[in-house]
Amino acid sequence: MDNSIKRYKLKIGQNISKYRKLKNLSQKELASFAGINRQSLSCIETGINNPSFNVMIKIAQALKVPLAYLFTFDDDIYNIEDKELLFLASEAFKGLNYEQRKIAFKLIQCFKEQIEN
Repeated sequence: MDNSIKRYKLKIGQNISKYRKLKNLSQKELASFAGINRQSLSCIETGINNPSFNVMIKIAQALKVPLAYLFTFDDDIYNIEDKELLFLASEAFKGLNYEQRKIAFKLIQCFKEQIEN
């Protein structure tokens, strides 16, 4: 197998492990929430197994993170806490129309101005 593929598999597994630990979940707990066995999860986290796309979706849902986070390899872009907040913000804005989002942004801007003064 190509070394670059091995590196990607390992990094995906490390991302799963990182988010699992951030959520204070054991491998057994995450595996149970995702509907897979613990051994499979362990092999995914160590880059041994090739999980199906369906399994990756189940893991992301169990971790309550966007699927893309499991495939994001540049930790310098955002730290984990920032990613979590960005995800929560995007979830909060989902049901709002354009005008409502504009109002929410104005409220955030007012809040920022208040804490800066």
